[in-house]
Amino acid sequence: MTAEPDQEALAVLCAALPHLRTLLRGPASGARRAVLTRTLTAARRGEPIAGFLAELGLESAESDQDPADTRSTLPTPLATTGRPVVGGYVCPRGTCTRLVRREADADLPTCDIHEQALRFVAED
Repeated sequence: MTAEPDQEALAVLCAALPHLRTLLRGPASGARRAVLTRTLTAARRGEPIAGFLAELGLESAESDQDPADTRSTLPTPLATTGRPVVGGYVCPRGTCTRLVRREADADLPTCDIHEQALRFVAED
């Protein structure tokens, strides 16, 4: 299944948003902060945001990386007879294609666009 361009753009923004907010805290970043605010407003309204990504210095949502290569290793096996639940965290509202793989001792990933925790989906 191919994602819509706006879904890819939302995934890029969602993944980069915490880092962007950290970078744009200083007084010299007022103009870029305004662009970020307009981008978030458009994203929350369901409007296209691809044009804003270039202004924010974010790369295109297109990636040369093979989607199957996103997981580096399997989690360490546990001493139990049950199978570990494998899966990833996805957009809580289903508006973008962001996928964050589970990692040991990692905090629950969040969507800073919608200000909610990502939703876990187990793989079949």
